[in-house]
Amino acid sequence: MRIPVADTQKRLTSIWFSGSVFLFTLLVLQTILGKYGSEARQAWILILLTFTPTLFLLLGALIAEASSPAEADAVITVDRFFFRLSDFLSMSYLSTVSLTILFSPFVPLSQLEFLQLSYLWLIPFQGVVMAALGAFLISKNTQAGGSRDQ
Repeated sequence: MRIPVADTQKRLTSIWFSGSVFLFTLLVLQTILGKYGSEARQAWILILLTFTPTLFLLLGALIAEASSPAEADAVITVDRFFFRLSDFLSMSYLSTVSLTILFSPFVPLSQLEFLQLSYLWLIPFQGVVMAALGAFLISKNTQAGGSRDQ
């Protein structure tokens, strides 16, 4: 089953932008409140690496899509399964990163130690999300005449 690409890419980019703004704001607030102390720089590096690569990948895909010439009657579609999988995994991953940051003050480790430890589950999860997004992005197909296989 295939669906038009335009709305799906916008939805995934919106999810990642919203999640990134939330994570960035959370990190700013925790830094201002001194939650990371002298280790703020390391905390920023760790947290930024959890969402910026994916955000930039999606932005790049949107820019590429907007700048590529398309035939007037062509409909670009993507595989519905890969979109739904990417959508679900993206929301789950961003929620996991958010919860990791929100719970970090309540664990027996220092916040930086906990963020470093969280990479044991965040990095593999991020890899799965990136693989799903990659499959979504390469599942594009152009169909002439405006017909859709839904």
